[in-house]
Amino acid sequence: MPEVNSRVSDIASVVRTYALNTASQGMSDIDILADTYIKTVLSISPPTAGDAGPISETALNFSKIIQVSKDPRTIKACLRALLRSGRFARILAARFIHSRSIALRELAAMLASTPAGDRLALGHEMLLSYPGNHDKQTLDWLDALMASVSTAPPEELTPFIASLGEQGEILAFPARQVLMHSSFEVWLSNSLKKGGNTVKLSVLCHIILALNDPYYALELSRSLKTETFAPTKLALRTVAQVAEARNSEVLDMFLSVLKSSKGKLTAPCLDGIIDQQAPAAGKLLATLYMKMPSLRQTTISRIPMLGDTAYKSFLAALPKIQREHAESEGLSALIAIAPQFVASLARTGTVTSETFPSLVQETNQSPLPATEKETCPQPGFFSRLFGPRKKTLEKLLPKFNTFKNLDLNCSHVRAEELDGVEMTDLDLTDSVLADIRFIRAKIASSHFTNVIFSGGSHSGSICTVTDFTSAHFSDITFSKCSFNDCNFTDTVFSRCTFSHCRFRNCTLAGAVFLTCTLSQVGVTSSVMAGSTLHQTTIETSRFEDVDFSATNIADSTLKGVEFPNSVLYSVTMYNSSFAAVDMPGATVQSCAVTHSDLSHVLLLRNELRHLAKLTNKAKGVPLPDSSAFSHEAAAQIMRSWSREMSFLRREERMLTLNRARLARALAGLEREKQVYLRLLPYLLDTTVFEKKFSLRGVPSCEVWGYTPCLTSLELSKQFFPTHKHSQTKPTVRILAVYAMGSLGTVAQTAKSDIDCWVCYDGDIDLAAEAGLKRKLDALGLWAESEFGLEAHFFPMRMDDVRANIFSAGDEESSGSAQALLLKEEFYRTALRIAGKNLAWWVTPAGADKKTYDECLQAARRYPLTGRPRLEDFGYLAPVPADEYFGGSLWQMVKAVHSPFKSVLKLGLLETYADTETLPLPLCDRIKHSLFLHRRGVKQTDPYAVLFNTLRRFYHTHGDKEVARLLTESFMFKANLCDIPFFRGLPARFEDASLVEAMFGKEIISPDKICNTNEKWSFEKSLKMGSSVRHFMVNTYKRIQGTLTEGDDSRVLINPEDLTRMGRRIASNFSKKKNKIMRVPFMDTGSDGFPILHMTAQKAFGKRPIWVVRGGSLAETKKSAESLQLLHRSGDPVVMLAWLLANRLYNPKSLLQADRTIAPLSVADLQKLMPAMHDFFPFEETFEPDINEGLDAERVTRAFIILNLTAAPESNKIEEVAVVYATNWGEMFCKTFLSPGREFEDHPSAFLDKNLAQPVSETPEMLLFIPKGAQCKRINLI
Repeated sequence: MPEVNSRVSDIASVVRTYALNTASQGMSDIDILADTYIKTVLSISPPTAGDAGPISETALNFSKIIQVSKDPRTIKACLRALLRSGRFARILAARFIHSRSIALRELAAMLASTPAGDRLALGHEMLLSYPGNHDKQTLDWLDALMASVSTAPPEELTPFIASLGEQGEILAFPARQVLMHSSFEVWLSNSLKKGGNTVKLSVLCHIILALNDPYYALELSRSLKTETFAPTKLALRTVAQVAEARNSEVLDMFLSVLKSSKGKLTAPCLDGIIDQQAPAAGKLLATLYMKMPSLRQTTISRIPMLGDTAYKSFLAALPKIQREHAESEGLSALIAIAPQFVASLARTGTVTSETFPSLVQETNQSPLPATEKETCPQPGFFSRLFGPRKKTLEKLLPKFNTFKNLDLNCSHVRAEELDGVEMTDLDLTDSVLADIRFIRAKIASSHFTNVIFSGGSHSGSICTVTDFTSAHFSDITFSKCSFNDCNFTDTVFSRCTFSHCRFRNCTLAGAVFLTCTLSQVGVTSSVMAGSTLHQTTIETSRFEDVDFSATNIADSTLKGVEFPNSVLYSVTMYNSSFAAVDMPGATVQSCAVTHSDLSHVLLLRNELRHLAKLTNKAKGVPLPDSSAFSHEAAAQIMRSWSREMSFLRREERMLTLNRARLARALAGLEREKQVYLRLLPYLLDTTVFEKKFSLRGVPSCEVWGYTPCLTSLELSKQFFPTHKHSQTKPTVRILAVYAMGSLGTVAQTAKSDIDCWVCYDGDIDLAAEAGLKRKLDALGLWAESEFGLEAHFFPMRMDDVRANIFSAGDEESSGSAQALLLKEEFYRTALRIAGKNLAWWVTPAGADKKTYDECLQAARRYPLTGRPRLEDFGYLAPVPADEYFGGSLWQMVKAVHSPFKSVLKLGLLETYADTETLPLPLCDRIKHSLFLHRRGVKQTDPYAVLFNTLRRFYHTHGDKEVARLLTESFMFKANLCDIPFFRGLPARFEDASLVEAMFGKEIISPDKICNTNEKWSFEKSLKMGSSVRHFMVNTYKRIQGTLTEGDDSRVLINPEDLTRMGRRIASNFSKKKNKIMRVPFMDTGSDGFPILHMTAQKAFGKRPIWVVRGGSLAETKKSAESLQLLHRSGDPVVMLAWLLANRLYNPKSLLQADRTIAPLSVADLQKLMPAMHDFFPFEETFEPDINEGLDAERVTRAFIILNLTAAPESNKIEEVAVVYATNWGEMFCKTFLSPGREFEDHPSAFLDKNLAQPVSETPEMLLFIPKGAQCKRINLI
């Protein structure tokens, strides 16, 4: 049993007693008790395994006290204790606020007199999940709370902020925003510049760590360079951790301090230079290794921290003989830092185990002995003969089923079934309960201290406020049990199974789980600090607001486990695996990991920091003898390790972005749509969906590495309550599920759709593929019908993905340029939903094919100490220069449908086609920025990077009009209106970065930001559409000109493709006589305008000008002049055809007009427009089969209108308006005045003779004559 600090134990005992006495209101010594607890916690930080449990239990008991107390002094004292005692205690304080045990108004009055640091601590904890599920009243309360913090003296805030940094935590971004726009920012900047004794340097360092802002790290670097502050290890490591890499000022500072410190600060300087990823880091280390013997051990201890590139540079800078020594000595350091890695290579056969026999043996030894009480103590002979002299449970059981207020300690009960038993206020201390079946038992306020439970089961039991301290449970099954406010301190569970159980407000400090299984278990607001999990499996369970500090986890498996807002501090993990775990809002710090397979990004980040700490320790202890193993083995292991380190760092950076984007994606969806995204992996992995909807022929599927979490199962039961998954051998192995596009980016809106690639192992038959597609199609339909979410699924064979053969279902899947652009967009926007990580993530940015293939060989085995988790999606080859032209044609073809998307893609093609720039693909630029720890949407957001790149490109080339178009397009696409604000400032880092990128560093009001994203007027849409058309045509010409310069340039495009696309582009953009031009509107949908109002402007001696205006239903009663002007024309039929071609009219539109349109009537319009709408189906008219471009142009449809504006009494055909469409997707309108007998007798022949386009075959024709017109009727055939 770990040793416990007596003072901690005493405080825990007193507070536990107070918590159990729920009737108490005021407590005379609560202030002293709270302050003593705070001092004790601070004095033993970090806590040992023995102290962690009592500390956390005391925090939990403080929270129980304030839940029932109404005494302001008690509440303030307990809150003070919670807010100054670490993350878990702050979580409990926040839960108290959310519980509304005390009205927020009363709480505000109580907190008004508390120190500003405590108020900031509370605000920080509650703002970590902002806006989250906070209601308006809570948000207003938080606003007022942080308003009081913003005016507080900075000196009152620094202790809490510094404590965050010291513990490795980061200040909540909304709280940081408040402070950075208050006097605190001025104080911090001045403190960094003045130096001296104004503020302790250590405090400033911890503040910078908590702010996690590269700007202040750079300021600190400058102060260290100028010796405003004397450099310290902490200061140097602060800069190394927070600053962006490849910063010349930061690197110069490290080099300067390295030279001037005379060896005293060599270690942190080398760490900083390595973290800066300086190209010369390897060479510098080699110089120190050869020429500075006094620094040799420090230098050797840093060799394992070099990535593959720096390690190669290090070896290349050494003479051969010293190179071999360096590899062997580097291995010695590696064995001191990561012995499990070397042992893993030996166990897997990468190197022979005979090379490191003792190491393999040592690292295979479990640190946790599996000791336990094997049997229950038996009563002695005389006890059995004469029996106990007091009441015991075994004597009472035959007579009673309800027990209250009894002392029954030392009872011995065997082989009983207790169905519906109720136990209240019992004392069964030191009892033995063997083979007892508790069924629907109710146990409350009882004591089972030191009780031995052996065999039997607990089913449907409820335990409340019951003490199981030091109890021992062995070979027991718990099913559907609830434990509320129970104490399991130092309890042992051996070979027990928990299924569908719930623990709430429980203490399991120091508890031991030996060879146990937990399935679908929920633990909430509880303490597991100092506990032990040994040979234990936890599956599909949730630990919410749980403290795991100083927990030991050995030889255990956790899969499908959630840790929302839980604390994993100083946890020891040995030979364990964490698969498919989720840790939203969790804190993972200072954990020691050995021989464990951990894939979550927080655990990877912890591993990197843990390795850095071990490196610092390694330089101060003797290293293993490097002569004990061969140079060949050393060289092989060190090469493998350097690659492993590079992969680990890169994967952590990419997973960090993926985690942030996934959180943003969920936050940007309405709650019911979030449910769909959370359910998706489960529905793909199980058969419940196809069962409910009776889908036949669907193969059983398995999503790689997926285990459902408890939340997914709970959601599934809501939608599929009667359907269970059939456990069958999977036919289809789904290797990865990725969303691509705007999801999780600044371009995501509430209406954004989800495009998912479902990538599977291609070793299946056609029937299985067809069945999978049916299921995916059905999932898309269900998303729309049940959740109002547009979702598209693209089943992809992995071999096809690698070969750039995409089944995207449209033109994007055709042509090499389009395929490569699609792959680049996928790598740039891919958001992992389930399955394997991308192998591309761990390859160097901009890697050529040879480097990519070399990395891929290693990536297939990564991580060497766990289950490989990377999947190759194929090398991203450069777009061939001779295919840019074909690519630009496709973008122009699509521009009418997706103007913004096409503008960006065509602009991207132009940047790639510019042979002078030769830029990295955008996906690689983002990856490069992430590897260098760069932040901000301009460097990491897929859409913002695209916009920023294009705007800079066109500015450089002096094309301000295109740069303006791109800016307008991006501001339209960026989801500015949905940005959450707190106290008038963006509440998320990426949103603040976006606002700064768009508007500069000045504070911009939320209203102004949102107004830039408001719906465009029709006039602006029309203007932007015209700009798009000009951009498309001009860019097309520029790319064509660029690629045809010089004799060697070739444009590879199939002549038939050139004809097809050229004619489709002409139909979209080229102007022709009598053609109805379509404009790529960027802010109008296919629903058109609800109201269309027509007038005619007439002047004596002039032709009328026909005007159409549009409005919304809310504008029904407004005057016509207040509606938006849509179009003006001298021909009313041209105006009507233009409305139709640009989808501004639909049959639901309300047509209005005034008397000026006479002799045309509203009734005629209300018949004419629906007839034209039906006669010219949009898709068939404007988007015919693109292969029609290979055929000769011909008229396919003709709508003929007689005497629309002529006097109704005229018996002659005064005018003929012909609206017609061609097989190339164009619409024309031509009006003939007094066409004569030729038209009346042979309309088809007349059209063939008088239209510019041939009427080679009799087209489909329809005749319209206004009501009451007396003109001659004709036969169209």
